[in-house]
Amino acid sequence: MPLALQKLAASSTNDNYYVHTQRGHYLVRHYRPDVTGVCRQQELRCQHAAAAVGVAPAPLCLNNHQRILISEFLTHARHFDWELHHGELLQLVEKLSRLHRLRVQTPLLDPVVYLAQLREKSTTAWDELDQQSWLALQVAAAELSQLPSDLVLCHMDLHSGNILLQHQQLWLIDYEYCQQADSCFDLAALCINLELSAREQSQLLDYYLQYRPQAAVALDARLACCKLLYCGFCWLWYRSLPEAADKTKLARQALLNFAQQTSE
Repeated sequence: MPLALQKLAASSTNDNYYVHTQRGHYLVRHYRPDVTGVCRQQELRCQHAAAAVGVAPAPLCLNNHQRILISEFLTHARHFDWELHHGELLQLVEKLSRLHRLRVQTPLLDPVVYLAQLREKSTTAWDELDQQSWLALQVAAAELSQLPSDLVLCHMDLHSGNILLQHQQLWLIDYEYCQQADSCFDLAALCINLELSAREQSQLLDYYLQYRPQAAVALDARLACCKLLYCGFCWLWYRSLPEAADKTKLARQALLNFAQQTSE
C-alpha cells in the first residue's frame, strides 16, 4: 500500500511518479504506447551498468507488458541550477568518464541512418532553411565518418533535467537513448545544453582528457561535427512533436550557427 503518491514532471516519452511505501522510495516510469524506436531492455541494461559504478540510481523492475520501469528514487534530489563551479564540473566529468568506460551490448549509432529515421517522423512542411540545415547535417555526418572515432557507451541525452544533485552528489538519469557512439556526442550535449562558456568548455575537455586521454585524437574536429549533429538530432526530434515549434526553431538556429562557425 503506497504511503504517498505524486506525479512528477512528464517527458515526451513517459509519465513519472514518485511512490513511497513501507519498503522505500521509488520512481515509477510509465512509457507512452505511441513511442517507437526505444528498446526498454537496452535501457535497463545500461542503467544497471551505470548504477553498478555509482553513476545512476538502481533500476529494480521492468514490465514491458505494462510499460513500467521502477527505479530507486533519489530523495531530496533536485535538478541542478547550472552555475558550474570547479568541483561540480570535475565531478560531472568523472561520472561521465565512468559511464564511457562501461562495456554494455548496444547498437552503434550511425548518424546518417538516425537522421533519416528522424526526418521520416517529421510531418511539417520543409522550407528553404530546413533544406539548408539538412545539407549541413549531411556534410557533418560525412566529415565525422572520416575522422578517427572514440566509441564509448554514450548517454545521448545529457541536459540539466537528466542530471540530479543529491547531497552534493551528482547522478545521471534516463538511459532510454544510451548506445555506442563517439564520446564527443555527450561532450557536445553538455557544452550546448549547459550553455558552457569558452572557459568552462575548455575546462570540461581538459578534465575529461585526464580520465580518458585516448579521446584527444582529432578532438576539436570531432566535437565540432558532433555539436552540429546533436543540434540536428534535437531539431528533427522537435519537428515530430506537437506544439514544439519554438524549440524546433531554436534547435535549427543553433544548428545553422554551428554550421557557419565550422565553415569559417
